[in-house]
Amino acid sequence: MKRNVLIVLACFTVSPIALGQDSGDAEVGKKLADKWGCLLCHGPDGNGNKTNKFGYTPRISAQPQPYFIKSMRDYKTGKRSNDAHEVIGEQISDADVRNLAAWYGSQTPRAEATYDYDPNR
Repeated sequence: MKRNVLIVLACFTVSPIALGQDSGDAEVGKKLADKWGCLLCHGPDGNGNKTNKFGYTPRISAQPQPYFIKSMRDYKTGKRSNDAHEVIGEQISDADVRNLAAWYGSQTPRAEATYDYDPNR
């Protein structure tokens, strides 16, 4: 039993390092959301914005950080398609993505907000 507990604890300790995903700085991420224009579509807290000129924008508040990072990486590599995200993906650094992930991951979702979470993407 002790051995199993130690293995589980070791996995949680090592996994962020193994994945190359150290956690970002949420306060820096908040400033970056303005710099990169994220809040124009996703709203100031990432809860989506159904009334913007693009129509429906999904909620990204409280999104798991690894999923946010993977999504942005997929836009950068062309695995996912969205004109605005592809342009940002070409320019944004990995550190900025981690900081944005920390900011949006720390936000509280609103009940009426939409959220497109597909772990298979």
